Amino acid sequence: MSKLLAANFSRMKKDVSFWIISAAVLMISISEVINNAYIDATVYPEDGETILNFLLFQTIPAMGMVYAIFIAMFIGKEYSNGTIRNKLIVGHTRTNIYLANFITCLTGSLIIYSMIFIGDFGVGIPLLGGWKGKISELITYIIVGVCLSAALVSLLTVFSMLCTRRSVTAVTAMVFAFALMLTASIIYKRLAEPEMTQDLLALTIDGVPELSEPRPNPLYVSGNLRKIYEFLMQFLPTGQGILLAQQKITNPVLNIICSIIITVAANFCGLFVFRKKNLK
Repeated sequence: MSKLLAANFSRMKKDVSFWIISAAVLMISISEVINNAYIDATVYPEDGETILNFLLFQTIPAMGMVYAIFIAMFIGKEYSNGTIRNKLIVGHTRTNIYLANFITCLTGSLIIYSMIFIGDFGVGIPLLGGWKGKISELITYIIVGVCLSAALVSLLTVFSMLCTRRSVTAVTAMVFAFALMLTASIIYKRLAEPEMTQDLLALTIDGVPELSEPRPNPLYVSGNLRKIYEFLMQFLPTGQGILLAQQKITNPVLNIICSIIITVAANFCGLFVFRKKNLK
C-alpha cells in the first residue's frame, strides 16, 4: 500500500490538471471576496458590510462537480496508460489499488477544498474582517465539509474505478455529481416553501403592497414526505453542502455520521465490484 500511495502522490504532484483545478478554486474564492467588498464599498454602501461568514462556504454545493473532474481525470489516466494492469502484474492486490486510489483522490480533493479557505481567509480577513462568531462553530462547519467531501469522493471513486474509458468516466462522474446537486437543490427549494401564501393585489400610492388573505400553499410539503425530505437534506452530501452554504447546520453529529456511512458503504461496494471486474 505504501508504495502505491507514494507512486500516486508523486503522479498527483506532477498532474497539471490537479493544480489548474486547485488554482481555479482559489481564484474563485478570492474573486468572490474582492467582488463583495467592492460592491459593499461602492454600489450598495448603505446596505452594510458583507461579513466573511456569508462567503466562506458558498462554493461548497458545487464542489462535487469539481471533485468529479479531478477524480475522473486522475483515475482515468490509470486505465488509459495501463497503470492499473501494471500494478496487478507486479503483485499489488486489487484491494490495495482501489484503496490507494481512494486515499489519493481524497487527499487531492481536500487540498482543493482547502483552497476555499486559503482564498477567503487570505484576502477576506484584510477586506472584510475575520469570522464573526464562535471559533468552535467554524471548526464544526469545516469538519462537516471535510466529511461530506469524503462521501462525495467515495461515490465518485466508484464510478471512476469501474469505468475503463476516461472520456466516459469524466462524463458519468460529472453527470452523477450534477444530479446529486440538482436533487438536493430541488428538495431544499420545496422545504423552503411557506405553509401559507398570499397574492399581490395592488400597490398603494406609497408603494406599499396590498396582499390577499393567506391561503394554503399547494407547494408546501407536509407530513411524512416532509420528514423524508428533511432526512435527505441531512443525509445527502450535496444536501449538507447547501445547508453549510446557508449556515443552517443544526445537527453536525448526524451529518458527520451520515457522511461516514456513505463513505464506508460506497468504498465497500466499489471494492467488491472492482475485485470481480474483468480488466482487459
